[in-house]
Amino acid sequence: MNEQDQPKINELDAQALDSLVESGFDDSAIERMPEPVRARARGVLASMRRLESHPPLPPSDTLVDATLARISQAERQQRDRFRFDGALRRRWSLPNVVAVAAVLLVCVGVLYPVANEVRSTSSQAMCASGLRSLGNGIASYASDHSGALPSMASLMPALPGQAPDAAILDNARHLDMLARKGYCDAGCTKCNGARALSYRVPLHDRHVSLAGLPRSPIAGDANPVQPVAIRAGTVANADLRSVNHGQRGQNLLYSDGSTGWTISPIIRVGPSGHEDNIWVIRGRDGRPSLDAKMRTGDVWDILLAN
Repeated sequence: MNEQDQPKINELDAQALDSLVESGFDDSAIERMPEPVRARARGVLASMRRLESHPPLPPSDTLVDATLARISQAERQQRDRFRFDGALRRRWSLPNVVAVAAVLLVCVGVLYPVANEVRSTSSQAMCASGLRSLGNGIASYASDHSGALPSMASLMPALPGQAPDAAILDNARHLDMLARKGYCDAGCTKCNGARALSYRVPLHDRHVSLAGLPRSPIAGDANPVQPVAIRAGTVANADLRSVNHGQRGQNLLYSDGSTGWTISPIIRVGPSGHEDNIWVIRGRDGRPSLDAKMRTGDVWDILLAN
């Protein structure tokens, strides 16, 4: 039905009805209405009183039964929607199963690398935090020992005039005394409390004193070249990344207590930006080596050994 077909109430009847509603259908209010509206108001009021006097019809049993039946039907339909019965299981055909499996495989393929990346990043951050704790322990130790870096008597460094054979033998054990003497917690000498760390081998007289050491790495993740060189007897490839973080890179602790992450073991040190591989010694003939006899005496030559 469009707007033109809809019945319209007379304007005077509308005014009369509005006035009656406002007065609560009070007879005395009719006398206060405008003259043209009074007769209409009396007619509207008389019609409504006739409706009130009309006896109501008794409820229809048929209508009640139909209403209750519709309610029961709606309740059954709602229960059926939430029931996993045999009919629903039969609707799971092979294409449905294949489609769901494909979606699951895609989700796993996307989420697994993300989870690995989050896990690796968390491990890297925890290792860096442990190295900072180690740096605080080294600084406290040096403060109590005239600036000297941790060094155990059973693992004497290969300084000029001393036997070089013990230079890289269990070198990281120099750090054990820090935890043993309370300079840092028990896990500070390991990456994430479990993986091995490497510690700087002194190749120059200035390498034994923290105060006299130029800013450069003094500890870091495990040296990956050292175990390979021990098995092969020589250094074939020194450009390796530490195994502590899945060969993604390595955390380094610098002599000023700061830490840093590097992907390549070749770093720039010194005011001139000298390049040095932290895993090996650059020998007199220019070839990388782990033999302390090949030390150059260069203050910027770094060797972090396990």
